Amino acid sequence: MTLASFICGQVLMVVPLADSAPPAAEAHTQPASQPAVIRGLMFVGGHAHDFDAEPLRLAEVLKQQEGIDIRVHTGLDELTAENVATVDVLMFNACLDKGMDETKQRVLLDALRQGKGLVALHCALWCFQDWPEWRRILGGLVLRHDKFGPYEVRGVHPMHPIAQGVPTTFTITDEAYYLDERAPDICLIAQTVRTHPGRENPDPQVWTNRYMGGRVFVNAMGHDEQALFHPAYLKLLANGVRWAAGRLGPAPMLSDIERQEGFMPLFDGKTINGWRYHPRLWSVRDGAIVGSTHSTPLEVNSCAIADGVYDDFILRFSVKLVSGNSGVQFRSRELPNLEVAGYQVDIVPSGWGNLHEQNGRRRLADGWTKKAEHAVNLKDWNDMEVEARGRRIILKTNGVTTADYVETDESIPVTGIIALQLHRETLMEVHFTNLRAKPLDALTGREKRELPIGR
Repeated sequence: MTLASFICGQVLMVVPLADSAPPAAEAHTQPASQPAVIRGLMFVGGHAHDFDAEPLRLAEVLKQQEGIDIRVHTGLDELTAENVATVDVLMFNACLDKGMDETKQRVLLDALRQGKGLVALHCALWCFQDWPEWRRILGGLVLRHDKFGPYEVRGVHPMHPIAQGVPTTFTITDEAYYLDERAPDICLIAQTVRTHPGRENPDPQVWTNRYMGGRVFVNAMGHDEQALFHPAYLKLLANGVRWAAGRLGPAPMLSDIERQEGFMPLFDGKTINGWRYHPRLWSVRDGAIVGSTHSTPLEVNSCAIADGVYDDFILRFSVKLVSGNSGVQFRSRELPNLEVAGYQVDIVPSGWGNLHEQNGRRRLADGWTKKAEHAVNLKDWNDMEVEARGRRIILKTNGVTTADYVETDESIPVTGIIALQLHRETLMEVHFTNLRAKPLDALTGREKRELPIGR
């Protein structure tokens, strides 16, 4: 399957909008300006590492070279709500198997819900084994490692902003960690080149995770100064801190691992080729498809519609809702004037993650209450997934399943188009990037089809 078979070529459909008045004054909602310096707390302590000198030196390097201001604290006494409120990022560079009591757990979880970033280095993957939520936050657990020595690391997501400025492969002297538990939704950025003794596959070394709407960056390397001050390590760390603090956006293209798994891009990061849309409403900005109705509200919904018809698939994308009400249509049919009808995953405050039927039965599954309301960061990018297999539909936001629905109405089609929605009667703006999809075998046993199949 090639990109040419997946994106069927640009068809630009221009239709009159409901309004005919001259454009009103622009009313874009701009993000608040962010301070240049990123501030953080680094918690250190434990055994088997030099936690007296090396963290202080690392903090000084980050401040002098990268403009990242990190305060170092031994132990967890300073993990308080008052201290957390003054920083952008919490860093854990410790080797403490216990010590995160319930009060500190609440402080950390509240920080993630508020959109604070979390950075975990090296032995932090071994920490707090008496608190299972910690391994869910990081997306993994480490109990073993290879012997100390040089080994090669290879980037598998070169388009991710954390990987920018980092060599594709580099050799580091460290103890390669074995990720014994791995969450299915981590975004892998770098892994070992070779398979280490007793392992079936290369081991992840750098990845990201999402939890409670917060951004989590994990770097399994960093045993001593040979790793901590390696140029590639420092660059990964600085980029990871910026990403965790919300200063870097998501990747515009899929990772090498996803490509090997059969995912194909629906967006090249530069153009809207392969989509039908109204050019006044949709554009590309900073590696994202941007939909905006800020010139004038719409009288009817308007969509950017991907070419082709989709069968069983997994669709993944990153989305940031600046204002208004949006959604992503799938297994839908096209109506006049770029409107659609069919399934939609809702992207709207107080309804994010719902399964909705646009121009149909409306809400089919409540994905917001006690689910997406804890997983979504309404001020940030969110990573979403739609799995449509036979009659079953699973929706995820930042790794949290918000809907698991089985269609009982046999008249509802199991194929259809994919589209991005701009909602009527509201001034809104929404950004999408890293849209990619993977074909699946259908539960009914029919042959696996490539998609979109362009019919």
